[in-house]
Amino acid sequence: MRKRTMSLSEAKSNIEGLKGKLIEIKVNKGRKRVVKYLGEVVGVYSSVFTLRIDGDELIDKLSCSYSDVICGDVVLKE
Repeated sequence: MRKRTMSLSEAKSNIEGLKGKLIEIKVNKGRKRVVKYLGEVVGVYSSVFTLRIDGDELIDKLSCSYSDVICGDVVLKE
């Protein structure tokens, strides 16, 4: 069975609901590399959103597009 995909407006509204909350972020970097972060959504813009990463010395902020969430490359969990 095919997985139901969300629309762009659904993705934006879901991410706006997570703004300011502590969430778990999984980023698929390809070739079986999945990186996990703990952080919060800081900014929600028209085509991208920004995340503040906690506890990582190398990365302070991360920006992702809504298409990354729709296709499953970025997964956000409360």
